[in-house]
Amino acid sequence: MSFDTLAPHYRTLELILAGALLQRCRTAFLKETVNCRNAVLLGEGPGRFLVELLRANPQVDVVCVEQSPGMIQQARRALHRQGMDPQRVRFEQEDALTWRPAPGVFDLVVTNFFLDCFRPEELAKLVTQVSASATANARWLVADFRLPERGWRRARGRVVLALMYGFFRYATNLSATRLTPPDTLLETAGFRRTHRRLTNFGLTHADLWRRTNR
Repeated sequence: MSFDTLAPHYRTLELILAGALLQRCRTAFLKETVNCRNAVLLGEGPGRFLVELLRANPQVDVVCVEQSPGMIQQARRALHRQGMDPQRVRFEQEDALTWRPAPGVFDLVVTNFFLDCFRPEELAKLVTQVSASATANARWLVADFRLPERGWRRARGRVVLALMYGFFRYATNLSATRLTPPDTLLETAGFRRTHRRLTNFGLTHADLWRRTNR
């Protein structure tokens, strides 16, 4: 999987296809991050959430795990354009599935439109590894697509998701062929969903998960 070919055009493509919708999902629970100090952003892409996080929380240090060097370049440019301190961000060009973080480091985990990129067995591995790097009181922000429950919204969702996966398999060699909800995996890892916001007729969602005592 490589998003390098899309990196220079990704932001424009998103704006054309979705306007501000996806960014509203990313930042839906931004205010919940203001007390966090060590964040990991997985598959951050061109840095749209990263900039807003640094702006909202002047104390947070961020690790961005991103496999695409093109996306890292775009994120660095976004930091420069917005006058953000690059010393607060460490970019790690890694495949998230093979990334090996230290345990118990991050009090904020962010996966925006990223977990939908993985097959079920890959997603289980990823959540297990990342959750081990989170603190006992960590928050996990998830923004992603979902399949609505019923009616015309569900039919529409099936068409949109089929087109989306077809495009990204062609453009990036994406391994996933369908959407795998991460909820059960996050619950098993000790997180509890405290808030969910649905948008786009239920096709997209923003979730806030908090780690609970086990």
